[in-house]
Amino acid sequence: MIRHIVLWTFNGETDAERLEQGARAAAALQALPAMIPEIQSFTVASNTVDIDRNSDLALVAEFTDAAALKAYGDHPEHLKVVALMKQIVASRAAIDFEV
Repeated sequence: MIRHIVLWTFNGETDAERLEQGARAAAALQALPAMIPEIQSFTVASNTVDIDRNSDLALVAEFTDAAALKAYGDHPEHLKVVALMKQIVASRAAIDFEV
């Protein structure tokens, strides 16, 4: 099993803008499991504590293997979300590891 974790900080200038960007990004991400069969588990969560220091949004997803993760990464619906994120993200961090 491969666990895929991504953290995003949005580029909005105010907390309200960042919250709106986070809601839009979360909605786009949460639609993916219904469209991408390689996803085994998928959790999207907004930060609720220490807003000024932490990332705004997190994804924790699991895939059976590296090939399934690659299929997810290359899927056209995922690429639409990537395009959205490129417009609204100030920073991104990710890690993939075996569990």
